Amino acid sequence: MNNRIKSLRLEREMSQRALAEKIGCSQKSVDGWEKNKIEPAAGFVCALADVFECTTDYLLGREDDFGNVNPAVDLTAQERALVQRYRALPAEKQTQLLDFAAFLDK
Repeated sequence: MNNRIKSLRLEREMSQRALAEKIGCSQKSVDGWEKNKIEPAAGFVCALADVFECTTDYLLGREDDFGNVNPAVDLTAQERALVQRYRALPAEKQTQLLDFAAFLDK
């Protein structure tokens, strides 16, 4: 598990301190997990999975891929509402909405 925590943290260009702050533990704990000196409590495993958008099974080494990743975890309520409305549109309207978004982005 130590390699996965460190690897995921580095992929996100996150310091140990930043990760610790996100999940409510000390930087020393994160360092201990990454050096395989201590194991995180169950609550921290869940918090790590939320931060890294992976399953706890992935962190624990019980599966080789990310499993059920929830990409909406970092979306605001407004962004989630937009995605829901987009998905409710017929394909033609989805294309028009994307074209309009591209126009607004110019």
